Amino acid sequence: MIVQFQKELYNQLLGHSLQKFPEEACGLILGEPSPSIKDILAARTFVPIQNISHNPRNHFELNPIEMIPFLTDRHNPVIGLFHSHPSAPAIPSEIDLQTLWHTIPTYWILSLQHTNKPELHLYQIKNATPTGYHKLRFVIGQ
Repeated sequence: MIVQFQKELYNQLLGHSLQKFPEEACGLILGEPSPSIKDILAARTFVPIQNISHNPRNHFELNPIEMIPFLTDRHNPVIGLFHSHPSAPAIPSEIDLQTLWHTIPTYWILSLQHTNKPELHLYQIKNATPTGYHKLRFVIGQ
């Protein structure tokens, strides 16, 4: 699977993450499968969601009140779950792998470990024993 999105969406992810730094930022990615090419997802919109974790520097928890309307909107499907790692690499942590969000097609992590060189990675998380992940390719358009 390949995920396509515009540079503006990336800039929104980065801006929101820097605004929330040193806490983890989080949100949802809305989009759709490509109508013409199989295994391509088009990410269209980033929706910031409040992190209500008791330990927001090391963990994120999406505010369900903000999130539920997007999960039930069939016209703008959720295709990704986003969060930042303020001081860790853009690799799923053990806590990330325990997520119940494995039914969402993509899992986005933006590392701010080196703030002068942010690093974004996208994954598919598979609910299996043990839970695993698969790194995805992505294309940022103009």
